[in-house]
Amino acid sequence: MTLVSSWNEWDPLQEVIVGSARGAADIGYEPALLPYFPPADPGRSFRGQRVPAVLVDEAERQLDHFAALLDRLGITVRRPDPIDHAVGARTPDWEVAGGHASACPRDTLLVIGDEIIEAAMAQRSRWFEFRAYRHLLTEYFRGGARWSAAPKPLLRDDLYAEPASYPFDFSHCPLLTETEPAFDAACFARFGRDIFWRPDLVSNDLGAAWLQRHLGRGFRVHRIAFREALPTHIDTTLVPVRPGVVLINPSRPCTDGQLTLFTENGWRLVEAPPSVRSGPAPSRDVSNWISMNILMLDERTAVVEATEAPMIALMRSLGCEVIPCPFDRVYPFGGGFHCCTVDIRREGTLKSYFPSLDEAA
Repeated sequence: MTLVSSWNEWDPLQEVIVGSARGAADIGYEPALLPYFPPADPGRSFRGQRVPAVLVDEAERQLDHFAALLDRLGITVRRPDPIDHAVGARTPDWEVAGGHASACPRDTLLVIGDEIIEAAMAQRSRWFEFRAYRHLLTEYFRGGARWSAAPKPLLRDDLYAEPASYPFDFSHCPLLTETEPAFDAACFARFGRDIFWRPDLVSNDLGAAWLQRHLGRGFRVHRIAFREALPTHIDTTLVPVRPGVVLINPSRPCTDGQLTLFTENGWRLVEAPPSVRSGPAPSRDVSNWISMNILMLDERTAVVEATEAPMIALMRSLGCEVIPCPFDRVYPFGGGFHCCTVDIRREGTLKSYFPSLDEAA
């Protein structure tokens, strides 16, 4: 049995890493947060602090419940090593008062087949986040997995562009320059040989180009742009359910025509409902579309947050068995079920789901 093997977001899940809220810290201000804080905003003076224990405990109880649910279904669950993120760090180019959390392994680790890739994360507070997974990665490597790391970015000031105006308009002024490759793993959605990348506040063209070159000609990394680039990552914008069905965010229309690639290859585009928490976001770390941040256990089984009744109804209408699970206390730590997991092993093989691209090749 291959310890690490995962090509897409829907094959039957066999092993997964579930994150942890233990040791979490609130992110202090840094250049990666420029779009959120105009120059006179008092938030620019915030330097980070430990998350109150009561909030950590509430989130960890829900994470533990989720992990136990997966375990009961026969899925092997691994957890990160305990890390104190409320510790300052520095390099020759910058320093931060603390890190963030180990709640979202999907942001840090990208699994393509039998390879685990450590992302080139663009936030200074998350530069050392990989430390929570090194024990697990060493174990997977000894078990035969390939283990790579994208070039660790220097994260100097010239990587970040000061917005010309506020509110920040990503379409006219990307935050990241192209001085070095940068990306979070969650900026990419895996569809077998085709991987879709959404440009956002923590990824740039050079980062996507690095991944394409690293993976080689057997894969196709597609740039797909949407009108709204906030918040970061692709998993509240373009979410595959199974071959032929993909959820899209109706408030973020595609601006480059790339969605036609789906329709011309027989994919059904399904508009997702907003979160029942729509309005002011539950925290600055999650979206009003956090309802889309589901985890597919296989092509017909979805884990959905217990209070997201419209999303539960939609998934059932698509022929899925839905497993409701409480997760709202985890949201302030960075995301939902997809964010807070990373697939280590799914049953299945590498396939192409876009015949028109195969014919063109």
